[in-house]
Amino acid sequence: MRGARPRGLPQLTSPSALTAALVLLLGLALAVTGPGTPTAHAAPSGAAPPAAAQPEAQAEPVYVKRSKVIGRSVKGRPIKAFYRGTRGADHVLVVLGQMHGNETAGPATARWMRDHVRPKAGTGMWVVPTMNPDGAARRTRTNARGVDLNRNWPTSGWSGARRGTTTWGGPRPASEPETRALIRFLRNVKPDYIASIHQPLRGIGSGGRDVKWERRLAKNLNLPRRYFGVGNPTGTTSPTMTGWYGVRMDRFGVATTIEYGARTTHRYRTKVAGRGIARAARVLPQAPRRGPVA
Repeated sequence: MRGARPRGLPQLTSPSALTAALVLLLGLALAVTGPGTPTAHAAPSGAAPPAAAQPEAQAEPVYVKRSKVIGRSVKGRPIKAFYRGTRGADHVLVVLGQMHGNETAGPATARWMRDHVRPKAGTGMWVVPTMNPDGAARRTRTNARGVDLNRNWPTSGWSGARRGTTTWGGPRPASEPETRALIRFLRNVKPDYIASIHQPLRGIGSGGRDVKWERRLAKNLNLPRRYFGVGNPTGTTSPTMTGWYGVRMDRFGVATTIEYGARTTHRYRTKVAGRGIARAARVLPQAPRRGPVA
């Protein structure tokens, strides 16, 4: 007997048998792939290709508000500083509201700026309402030891003469804890601009290191640019905060004296001066120009 037919396979000797075999093979193919096996489909003509992955959006600058005690007065009162602005800002303004305790308009400006100015992205502002809390409490120009804190800075123009007057520079340069606290603070912050507010000489100190900044202040605060001397010998640096910063920290920024008049309105020493200083320092956008009235 030749070639016995394997069991279970139909004999393909007729068209009907051939058809049955094809049906069987197709069934086996479906069983292998399964009904759920995905099949590739061509993209419709004219359809857009899949979108490329988009880069993640850059994170928004983090705005922070914080405060810290940067030192203490002779009597132990805290000297407070308040920060408003972008964390790690590249451009920083420091506002010092008061050195002399009997000059009361500057702290009002500083407090208004602390509470109402929100620096633009990438900038920051430190506000020190007073560096002389003992003098502020007693309404005296000097600190509790009778030292004029704006004559106590360690420069070539320091003098210990005039003891007992309201302009005494102290027993030695930087002898006072208030002065040393501000020195540490400024060395740490390294501000681009310092606005140091005084009364009553009415003007913007014309140091000449950044004339555009001085002119912006003069315009915004409606004050003339003036030279303010303290009587130090010719060729020496004034023993003031602005003098010290201009010599020791000039590569970082500029410090400028702002002298209000003896009398100021509430609006001037708050909103007008506060916005004017912030805009001059470029931590607030400039005020929009007013167009012609129709």
